[in-house]
Amino acid sequence: MPETPLQVLILEDRPADAELILYELKRSGYEYQHTRVDTQPDYQKALLANPDIILADYSLPQFTALQALNLLKEYGRDIPFIVITGTISEEAAVETMKQGATDYLLKDRLSRLGQAVDRALQQKALRDEKRRADEALRLSEDKFSKAFYISPDAISINRLSDGQYIEINEGFARLTGYHPAQVVGRPSLSVNIWADLDQNAAFHTQIRQQGEVKNMEGTFQRQSGEIWIGLISARVIEVNHEASVLTIIRDITERKRAEVELQRAHYDLAAAYDATIEGWSRVLDLRDKETEGHTQRVTEMAVRLAQELGMPPDQIIHLRRGTLLHDIGKMAIPDHILQKPGPLTEEEWKEMRRHPEYALQMLYPIEYLRPALDIPYCHHEHWDGTGYPRAIKGEEIPLAARIFTIVDVWDALLSNRPYRKGGTEESVLLYLAQYAGTYFDPNLIQAFLALHQKGTFKETQSSLMAYQNAQRNEQTP
Repeated sequence: MPETPLQVLILEDRPADAELILYELKRSGYEYQHTRVDTQPDYQKALLANPDIILADYSLPQFTALQALNLLKEYGRDIPFIVITGTISEEAAVETMKQGATDYLLKDRLSRLGQAVDRALQQKALRDEKRRADEALRLSEDKFSKAFYISPDAISINRLSDGQYIEINEGFARLTGYHPAQVVGRPSLSVNIWADLDQNAAFHTQIRQQGEVKNMEGTFQRQSGEIWIGLISARVIEVNHEASVLTIIRDITERKRAEVELQRAHYDLAAAYDATIEGWSRVLDLRDKETEGHTQRVTEMAVRLAQELGMPPDQIIHLRRGTLLHDIGKMAIPDHILQKPGPLTEEEWKEMRRHPEYALQMLYPIEYLRPALDIPYCHHEHWDGTGYPRAIKGEEIPLAARIFTIVDVWDALLSNRPYRKGGTEESVLLYLAQYAGTYFDPNLIQAFLALHQKGTFKETQSSLMAYQNAQRNEQTP
């Protein structure tokens, strides 16, 4: 039952009969508000209030139900109309139904009124719903039609069964070079716009299996043979009761070209940064003759060790930069300390140990190099927490710094110094194993020793040997 009172228009010249009708409505559970009329002018006026239902006597002294139905049509109103009469012939009953009456009842059968009203209101609700759906569809089709024709994208509709083009828009003609007369009515195979046949096959497989394709990048060709890049989306729809494919292709050629140019500029900038970093590392080596070649060797070893450990490539890039700059903080250490031939005093050692902090101050303002700071700032931290500058321990020490510390000590202990001769591989390996868990990450030491045994660092060791031989030759008169 309606939540609000039913607005009832009664077309009846006998008040007593009208009261019987209203009584039966009340008995059927309806709350109502009613208006009773018995002339055409009053009926026309009452229609302006747009009642929910009309209950009309078939024949009144000045007016009839058929005339009322015709006026209802003229007004363009869809209002359920039930004829209620004392006597009516079969022909008259059929005629009222033809003219739009929902039902008819005899006055001596008013017990059916509740059912008749229920059915009439339900039918009206269905008609309203259909009208709304039809209007929504019409608006949708109208919007689609406008979008179809004015869109700059290439839009086409093809029959799914044989690929025949049903319709294309101006955007399709402009982007492909094919005019409608060359396309519509022909199968897509005879008007191939794909430059990559594998992409074409993948597109058709997906549309048949999934019913849609979303933002698939494809390579297309114009009728002239010119190549362009498009972003294609498609969906299976129904056109004239046949499954069809609506396809939209957006030209992204310029966007892709801009992306390539931006990527190239990024690579060029990265290369320039890396060249600068390598230049800085060479300056450091030149300043400290004792460690010449050290930076390049430990960089190569650190990268290899990180790769073997499965470090992601984007992190290895930062590890490499950090390794090249591991002693950048020594730029702030005075020459008389850095190049002192003898042992350092306690005060000099205190200054020397500040070079990781100097590295932080130098590199942190350079946002590009912040991810590479782990090594310059933390490579003197020890696994047991006895290192500097912060005395952090274990896995608090960044992985890149833990990797670098191993290869840094390895190369340093193998290298000749004015105050000592470089150790043997066996002695340095023993040293690393002895201090695993003290200075070094024990798991990384295990991995390093295993890789050394496999010969992973052989080329770097050969490079060190060649450097040491060259040193000896320079010292020989």
